[in-house]
Amino acid sequence: MPNVVVTARLWVKDARFADFEAFEARAFQIMARHGAEIVLIEQDHAQVLRDGPHETHVLRFPSREAFDAYRVDPELLEMSNLRAVCILRTEVSLRQE
Repeated sequence: MPNVVVTARLWVKDARFADFEAFEARAFQIMARHGAEIVLIEQDHAQVLRDGPHETHVLRFPSREAFDAYRVDPELLEMSNLRAVCILRTEVSLRQE
C-alpha cells in the first residue's frame, strides 16, 4: 500500500494560539498511534503572508486507511469542542507516494 501524504493548512481563530497548541499536541499524539509522521511544519503566526494560513502541516500516513482511522478516532472526535474554539478554517489535500 502506498503512503498518503497529507497537507493541512490551518487558520487559527482570534489568535487562540495557546488553545491551538494544546489541540495540536494531542492531535499529533493520536496521529502517531495511527502510524503518522510529521514531515514538515511551517508557521506564520504573525501573518506575514497576510491571507495565508497560520500553520501548514505535512504529514505522512502509512496508508489511506490509517488516515481515515485517525479521522474517526474517538479521542480525536472528543476534542471537537477545542478544535472549534481555536481553528477558523482548515484546507486538507492528500496525495499518494
